[in-house]
Amino acid sequence: MTQTLIAALDGAGAPFMYGIALALALGMSVAIERIWLLWFHWKIDQDALLSSMDGADLDGATAQAKDTPLAPIMAAGLQAASAEAAWDAMGSAAVLTEARIRDRIPYLMMVGNVATMVGLLGTVYGLIMAFSGLDDPSAVERSARLSEGIATAMATTAWGLMVGIPAIALHALIERKARHTLALYEAVAGRIAASKR
Repeated sequence: MTQTLIAALDGAGAPFMYGIALALALGMSVAIERIWLLWFHWKIDQDALLSSMDGADLDGATAQAKDTPLAPIMAAGLQAASAEAAWDAMGSAAVLTEARIRDRIPYLMMVGNVATMVGLLGTVYGLIMAFSGLDDPSAVERSARLSEGIATAMATTAWGLMVGIPAIALHALIERKARHTLALYEAVAGRIAASKR
């Protein structure tokens, strides 16, 4: 199958194959960047952070959140004088934080959809190519065009699905991690607001 896909990069379906390859490049770059940020660069020990918050060790909690998107939320809440002011300040900071955490994640769903649709377009093109060869008077030419059209149709379909399915799966995985991260941030904000009462 790999050889068929490689051969299709130089065949009649090449524009579709390269379009899907561009979608793959975009999807991979977004997935790698988001995975690196959410799982490694912005990683926080949730249990230690919440324990620090529950033990009123706000300096320790702030140190754990340093260099993460949680830091501006905590800073906004800790500077407020009352619980209501803390909620307002943290709510304002949370809007930007959520945008930062979810940045580019929707591109993965877009890549999954575009790759699948471009693959489908290549399928239709290949079938049109195959059927247009049926009226050729030469049996050899008719057979060659039919096989080339079907090969184009199947290769673009396979390539589109091979890019689209993992992109959609990665979107679900990364979106789940983003929701989990935001839930942790909300729990921290709740504890900060409670400490102001």
